[in-house]
Amino acid sequence: MKVVETKKFKNCLNIGVSIILVFMGIFLLIFPWFGETRPGRLLYLLYTVYGGIKIIEYIFTRNDKDYEDLYTGIACILAAASGFKFWMYSSAMVLSLTLVSWIGIMAIIKLIKLDFYHDRSNKMFYVNLITFSVFLLAGLLTSVNLYFEEAIQTIMLGLFFLVNGMLNLIEDGIRIYWENKENSKNK
Repeated sequence: MKVVETKKFKNCLNIGVSIILVFMGIFLLIFPWFGETRPGRLLYLLYTVYGGIKIIEYIFTRNDKDYEDLYTGIACILAAASGFKFWMYSSAMVLSLTLVSWIGIMAIIKLIKLDFYHDRSNKMFYVNLITFSVFLLAGLLTSVNLYFEEAIQTIMLGLFFLVNGMLNLIEDGIRIYWENKENSKNK
């Protein structure tokens, strides 16, 4: 019984973090209408919050074989730390390079997760392959389109993080559905 409750808690936490990421994307979408249009500051703040949330999620859902949340948290904290070096620059190039670097690190993390699922012949391999492809495409398209005015940059970043949150939500939802389906078969 305790294992089932722990699994439910971990699943709820995973879904909750994905929903928070969706809201962070929505936050970036509506933020230009409040007057703050410095996308660099907002991006580094978002990385800090996202990194902190992912590290907290890793601590509460610790799995001996899966370090994706820990690696994601570290990647976000490193990207946020680069903001201390580049906080005074408002260049779209710095913003784009920061995002591309973070996407590159995240791509490596997601490829490790894909390999994990592939080695175990898990059905989640196909789901993660599709979400990885969409994540990479959305990230690269966002990085290329960050050369407009600051409000547009913020909206583009918001759309990217909204898509990222939706992809995480879809992954978690399908994984939980398949786990519940497997558990009901085994009973």
